[in-house]
Amino acid sequence: MKTKLKTVFNYACTGSILAVFLFACSKKDEPVINPQNQATALSLSMASSISQSLYDDVFNQINIEAENNNMAGRLNTETGTLGCATVTLSPADLTTFPKVMTIDYGAGCTVGNITRKGKLTVNLNGRLRTTGTVISVAFDDYSANGYKLEGTFSVTNNTTNNVLSFTTQTTNGKITYPAGLIYYTHSGTHTYTLIGGASTTSYLDDSWSVTGSGITTSSSNESLALTIKTPLVKSVACGAIISGIQEFNYNNLSGNLNFGSGSCDREALLTIGAFNTTINF
Repeated sequence: MKTKLKTVFNYACTGSILAVFLFACSKKDEPVINPQNQATALSLSMASSISQSLYDDVFNQINIEAENNNMAGRLNTETGTLGCATVTLSPADLTTFPKVMTIDYGAGCTVGNITRKGKLTVNLNGRLRTTGTVISVAFDDYSANGYKLEGTFSVTNNTTNNVLSFTTQTTNGKITYPAGLIYYTHSGTHTYTLIGGASTTSYLDDSWSVTGSGITTSSSNESLALTIKTPLVKSVACGAIISGIQEFNYNNLSGNLNFGSGSCDREALLTIGAFNTTINF
């Protein structure tokens, strides 16, 4: 989900104003919702989506660079595509494991609308597409569009019956916003199952079904729990989630984020109580 991060983040900053305004304009016969709860739920739901996008992008970068550097375990015809980082392998051969793959974006490396900086240090005990491979990622002053990532991130290959599947886990994750004044912590587990593109040598036609859940907490210790209710479908060609529903709860206030039914429109409908709005990704 290669999110237009600035658009989403700017929207999050106006969340409180929108929530209070729409609460004031709600119909009289609708249930009364505490406007502060609604505002907090809105900002937390946006922060949760941002957090998932950022860590999902890390997984995406590992996929790309593993393919580009013959660490994936299948013939790749797209060498160098979508990547602009400097990648080194230690040991440098293609057969010795465990291995460290360092993905260095330097002072700034831009692909599409995302500028990444810093390093990802990726420890692999096998090729990405080999069942049982476990990958751990360390962040070295790493950021995407100015949003700094920290914490522990891992990927486990759970492939069974030739159906490619990965589980990612974020533990004690932390996202610091560009000005350095706002941060959120995030933990979550997601399972990615390949549902399209398995028969080709290119990863550009891949699509994934995503399930899982996570918890996002603000610096003021307000937490929101989110669960994928209907599996999300992520299209590599689209560069975004094209369908699926996420549900969340905050202070007994429920809501959801609906990504539609398959169109590559980079939109989702956010609903909290009686309030709903379309978010552009």
